[in-house]
Parts: sequence; C-alpha cells; structure tokens
Amino acid sequence: MNKSMVRFLLARLLVIEAALLLVPLGVSFIYKESMTVISSFLITMALLLIIGGVGCLSKPKNFRIYTKEGFLIVALCWMLWAIFGALPFVLSGQIPNYIDAFFETSSGFTTTGATVLNDTAVLSPSLLFWRSFTHLIGGMGVLVFALAIMENSKNSHLEVMRAEVPGPVFGKVVSKLKNTAQILYIIYLVMFTILTLVLWWAGLPLFDSIITAMGTAGTGGFAVYNDSIAHYNSSLITNIVAVGMLIFGINFNLYYLLLIGKLKSFFKDDELKAYLLIIAIAVGLLFLNVGGLYASTQEAFERIFFQVSTTLTSTGFGLNDVTFWPLFSQIILLLLMFIGGSAGSTAGGFKVMRVLILLKIAYNQMLLNLYPNRIVSLHINGDVLDKKTQHSILRYFVIYVMIFISLVFLISIDNNQLMIVVSAVASILNNIGPMLGTSENFSIFSPFSKILLSLAMIAGRLELYPMLLLFSSKTWSKQ
Repeated sequence: MNKSMVRFLLARLLVIEAALLLVPLGVSFIYKESMTVISSFLITMALLLIIGGVGCLSKPKNFRIYTKEGFLIVALCWMLWAIFGALPFVLSGQIPNYIDAFFETSSGFTTTGATVLNDTAVLSPSLLFWRSFTHLIGGMGVLVFALAIMENSKNSHLEVMRAEVPGPVFGKVVSKLKNTAQILYIIYLVMFTILTLVLWWAGLPLFDSIITAMGTAGTGGFAVYNDSIAHYNSSLITNIVAVGMLIFGINFNLYYLLLIGKLKSFFKDDELKAYLLIIAIAVGLLFLNVGGLYASTQEAFERIFFQVSTTLTSTGFGLNDVTFWPLFSQIILLLLMFIGGSAGSTAGGFKVMRVLILLKIAYNQMLLNLYPNRIVSLHINGDVLDKKTQHSILRYFVIYVMIFISLVFLISIDNNQLMIVVSAVASILNNIGPMLGTSENFSIFSPFSKILLSLAMIAGRLELYPMLLLFSSKTWSKQ
C-alpha cells in the first residue's frame, strides 16, 4: 500500500475543508454573530490547517493510487470531514454533545438529512448554513469536488473517483478525469444556482432560498424550519421543490449528453425510463389509497407527488404527516426508500439501475428454467451487460441485505417498534432522513446507536465497500 500517498492526499483534503469553512464564517460576519460562533469556525479551521499542513510537508515519492488506496482515501476522507465538520457545532455550544454533532454532520455530508435537533432555532444563521452547505458539498461527492480543483495532470486519481461515484458502473464523460469532475460540478452548481433564483422569485427570502436549494440539489433535506417545506404553505414552492428533487435524482451524465446535443441518448436511457415509470406508478397507487384524505384532487396530487419525489430521491423534506397514512401507503414509501434515485445522481438508495438489472436477471433466470438450452443476454441501453457486472450487482445486493439485517438487529436493542427500527435503518442506509411510524427524529436513540447509524450513513453514501474495507485487516497489509 502507498501509505505516504494516502497521508498526503488526506492532508490536502483537510486543507480544502478548512477553505470551505470560510463560507459559513462569512455568513457569521454578515449576520454579526457572537464571537463564540465566529471563534468556533476559526478554531476548527486552525486545527485543519495545522494537521493538513503538517501532512503536506513531505511529498510522496510514488504518486500512484491503486484500488486499495482509492477505497481507503474515500472512507477516511468522509469520516475525517464529518469528525472535524462537527466541531463548530460543539465549540459554539449550539449542539454541545459531540456525538449528536457528529451525527448531524455525517447526515449533512452524506445528504441523509436525518437529524437529532428538535428545534432548528437553536442554530445561528451561519451554523444553519454550514449544516445545509454540507449537503451541497457532499451531494456530488467531496472527492469529486476535490479532484475538480486539485492539480491532477497525470490523471492518477481514477480509483478515488471510482470508489466514490454511486452506481454499478463508473464512466468518465470525457477522457481526462479532472475534466470529468469539473464538468459534473459545473452542471451541478449551475442547476443549484438556477433553483435558488427560482425559489427566490417564487417568494422565499434569499437565505431560505439558498438553504432549500442546497437541500434539494444535494437531495439531503435539511431545512430552515422544523416543519420543513410545510412551513411556507405554498403550492408553488412545494411544486418547485418536488420537481427540483426529481431533476437532481437523474444521472448527471445524461445532462452532459443534453449539453452536447445527444437528445436521443438522453430519452432512450433505460434507467431514466424506469425512474419515471416508478414515479408514475407510486403516485397512482398512493392517490388511490390516500387521495380521499385531502380536501381536493389538486391538494391530494400535490402532496402525494411531493412525497414520492422526496422519498424516491432520498431527500427527506417534510410536507405530509405520513404517520396517519394507511399501512399500504407506508409500505410503498418504504419500497421507494430502498429503490432510491438514479446512478450518478445526488440521490441515495439502492439505485434504479441496480433494481432494473436485478429484475432483468430474474427474468432471464426464469426463461432459462423454461428453456434450458436457450441463450439469453441482458441489455441496457441497447448494449449487452457483461456477466462480471451482473455478478458484481448480485454480490452487492447480498452484502447490502446482510448489512441491513445486521443493523436492524443492533438498533432493535434501542426500540421495540418494528416499523420505526426498519424504517430508521432503511432511511439511514439509503441516505433518506425521516423515519416511518413516528413523528420523532433520531434523538430517541442512544449514543451507541447514533454512532453506529452515523457510520452506516457514510457506508450507504459510499455504497458499502470503502467502509467495509476500512475495517478489514487485509486493507492495511503490506501487500
């Protein structure tokens, strides 16, 4: 293992986090906040610069990164950013318990949106901003952001980006990795800016527009107020956010195809068609089941469409109290939690592409049972999907189920309600946020469960393997 390169790159990433803290620090000056809040950012930045600076003093002789180093850098980076990112909350005294602050920051960077805060009013504007800013940073990936701005002329960080970008297959949109990262982040930030301006035009204050847009773009769900989007009581804002979440739940590589004029490739994408079909079916079934609970057809459609959007894309913005929805509807929402958004998007979950491939594998297996001598192949977007990728998805599914069951078993020690425990684990592992079966948040769990769930958030965002390999003895071997 190239440990010197792991150390060097992690050090540079800590310096980048220190630079990012300048943004909420600026917000604290704009709002003329107390010296306690300002110093909480300054102390955190100083620690990051000292530790990162020391790590950057000696450059490694070998800059090559292999698969093992890639997984290790990704896992450690996300953990370190959450560990240090929690410090401003603790040092300011606004979230005095470090475990709670670590949970909140992990939830932010992983765009989970789960919270332990019963009242967001305890946070000053700058810390409220930092809490949601982590969504914007983590949405496309902290390493993708780093690679977009770091000098990388030799294109040697492929394994790092491969380990972080969600989905069964990683693909560069252009030949150079650095350019790929830049293109993805430019598209992402332009879309975020447009959404912010649209929300501002729709009547939200500028600060609320930025916070809401960061939660939507990162599909994270942190909001300004406790009652989330319901606070604004506006059909226009509700619909803008609902559509925005679905847009950010689409593979960003497809937006690049739109930019270069490949419209047919965009609309013929199998995952996109499956994504839209899932939305239509879910909205239809929920409308039949709970549509009668609302005063008008328009209100029912708006609320159901929003709930499908916020659940499927793993955003977790609040509008409806689904605790009172029938069990049938809650099970549909639970299924949407597991499915998630598209590969290569900011959304969490198992990913529509994997679900689509698993269904096609099951269908092909059924055909083989009926016709043993028949040759079957699996096609995605008109191309044959190789057996290696199919087997990797099956292995991922098995590991995913095993981890999910293990987490349910461990978290059940804290709570006796099956729906709460199952939905809590599904919410955390799929980076969604809210739980089903209760109107309470994650403050109901013990410190041990919060630590475990924080690690599960990071594992879910990184699609399991980097975190699993981090705790494997073979990862740290000399081979």
